[in-house]
Amino acid sequence: MQDKIVIKNGSVLLPHGLKDTDIELSGGIISRIEPRISAGAAATVIDAGEKFVIPGFIDVHTNGIAGFDLTLGTYDQANDSFTSDEEIYLSGLDNALGRYACTGVTRAVLTSLASPAQDLKKAFGYVSRYRDNYRERAWSAVLAGLYVEGTFMKEAGYRGAHNADYFNVPSKELFDELQMAAGGMIKIVNVVPEWGAPALKLIKYLTAKGIICAAGHTGATGYQYSLAINQGTCLATHFLNGPTGSSVKPFDGGGAAERVLRADQVFAEIIADGYHVDKAYVMDAIKRKGTDKVVVITDSMFPTMLEGLDKFSMLGVEGRVSSNGEYLQIADRGNALFGSTLTMDKAFSNILNWLTSPVEGIWYKMHEPLNFEEALLKASEMCSGNPARVIGILGPTTTVDPKDMSCYTGSIETGKSADVLIADITGIQGDRKVKIERAFVNGQPV
Repeated sequence: MQDKIVIKNGSVLLPHGLKDTDIELSGGIISRIEPRISAGAAATVIDAGEKFVIPGFIDVHTNGIAGFDLTLGTYDQANDSFTSDEEIYLSGLDNALGRYACTGVTRAVLTSLASPAQDLKKAFGYVSRYRDNYRERAWSAVLAGLYVEGTFMKEAGYRGAHNADYFNVPSKELFDELQMAAGGMIKIVNVVPEWGAPALKLIKYLTAKGIICAAGHTGATGYQYSLAINQGTCLATHFLNGPTGSSVKPFDGGGAAERVLRADQVFAEIIADGYHVDKAYVMDAIKRKGTDKVVVITDSMFPTMLEGLDKFSMLGVEGRVSSNGEYLQIADRGNALFGSTLTMDKAFSNILNWLTSPVEGIWYKMHEPLNFEEALLKASEMCSGNPARVIGILGPTTTVDPKDMSCYTGSIETGKSADVLIADITGIQGDRKVKIERAFVNGQPV
């Protein structure tokens, strides 16, 4: 590991705003934040060139990138098939984690599709072996855990790109089998409330174990969703994206969407590509929930950053890449989306631009633009701080001085893991371009 790195001449985004200061990375943590740090002969000095130093992004919902899929393995483009051989799988995972880091992601929770249980166990076992055997990789720490999305869904009408043949009644026994195969790496589980008693039982069980319970791809009524919240559900899976039930009627508390908007304890994931959810609704959701309860995600799939792909198939579902390459569609279902090709640097850029532009809402007439620094803080909160808070790695507030903060990340504070980015942000208000020039994961340059 690099002994010491000093980043100079940057505008550093701290929890309360921008500050022109130096930042020192040493021993995997942010060791000093002070003006004019004397680097010393043993340190590497990096001139940020008056660019921005911001917290690394945390993507808590991504299926894959660069030809890799958590559930299926490495994609063979020539044969439109996936290879799940262990060596090839591990190589594909390693490449994917490096690609995440290059887009500014310093922690990622890899997300599974609905699939036969034995296939999930095999894939999760591979990921566990990667964690145990690839620690020397600079980007290995990007792997922050696993998210079981499709296994405990119910209604085919809310399946999205998942194959309903592989849905299961919620079961602690099945979860335990998956968690054992994963070596304890499962952090988030999507359990739809409409299963009733089996769902509530599993949600209570998972919450007691410190597992984050999510609910999405759901046709639950508001009443059913409330029961799930009471047992511990605290995350809305890609909120407002197609497979989320909604109702303007007064019966049964409306739908899942209405309940999420009213529940202060529930975080809402948002795919910020502008296609899965129109920016008018995104801004309305941010206004209603507050920036402290919105978690920006990519929901990216294996075609992300994969050149020359037009059509593909996954678990019996046919998909295609949009003509502009910015989203995926289910081939035979009109405008139904398959997932995204979004990267977190683009998501951050989109949020920053929407916050600094006048945006007409749906339920709110107009969202007035924020100034650049305020928008930068809020975009970082939704792309870094809130995701870290959801999975329990944001850590205590700055008023607390624990002995060891190195396990925490999501903001630039002394003692936290050195997960920082040097970003070049150019352009004018409402039309900014964000380019990640350097990424550091646990203080190691990627």
